[in-house]
Amino acid sequence: MTEEDRDDSCRIRVIGAGLGRTGTKSLAAALDMLGYRTYHFPLPEHSAAWAAYAKGTGSAQDAIGTAVAAGYNATCDQPMADALQEQLEMFPDAKVVLTVRDSPEKWAASWKILMEFIRVQEQPFSLWRPFYPTFIQWIPFMQNWKRMRDIMGVHLGLLPGQLIRGHVSEPAGWLEKQYDAHNKTVRKVVPKEKLLVFNVKEGWAPLCKFLGKELPEEPFPNVNESKELRRATTIMKVVSYGWLPFLGSMGYISTIAIKSIFRKPK
Repeated sequence: MTEEDRDDSCRIRVIGAGLGRTGTKSLAAALDMLGYRTYHFPLPEHSAAWAAYAKGTGSAQDAIGTAVAAGYNATCDQPMADALQEQLEMFPDAKVVLTVRDSPEKWAASWKILMEFIRVQEQPFSLWRPFYPTFIQWIPFMQNWKRMRDIMGVHLGLLPGQLIRGHVSEPAGWLEKQYDAHNKTVRKVVPKEKLLVFNVKEGWAPLCKFLGKELPEEPFPNVNESKELRRATTIMKVVSYGWLPFLGSMGYISTIAIKSIFRKPK
């Protein structure tokens, strides 16, 4: 390992500042292909640090530090994008890529697909109105992720969790305004020479030029996040309800077994 490699493993070199649903998975895949190690979403083992940051018992620096300590040198998506200011303070030499969609309306439509997945994931266990026998929120890192999401949008002056759970009660066009506000904030805090506003449809050329990398021979990655999220939402529902038939069959078998034990001999 060279001195430069060792240095890179201790700092963030590229910050993806775009909100979720702006092609962040495609960007992460592209950065990995260019030789970076990209942190797209907090790992389960890092979730407690992010939850502590959301609760006010920890800091953004501690949460960001979990990724750096694990050897990542690029970040993207939320909640990392929400902590852009803190990342810039920690790594002032980092370059920033602001991923954008074709329009605020397209982003808002895509954001709602993600919110449905999160709604299913965060819905608590209930056996009565609505009936939802899930155990997902009993898992510690799932609880941490739920708390962590409270910080998303707070940098825009929103209430904790409002961008994730409160948008359904907001008027039409509200989400689009938050998208524009975030992008405006990024453009304001990042020096022009360190910022690339990037639509993943543009492919390799602008990204490689900005990062000083050679153009790969492979095509630019195109990750269909909406398709993945719809499949994940279905899987989450199956997991939530799927244990009931097993429980029912075990109850039936147990009943028969108990009856056989206590049955009077003829």
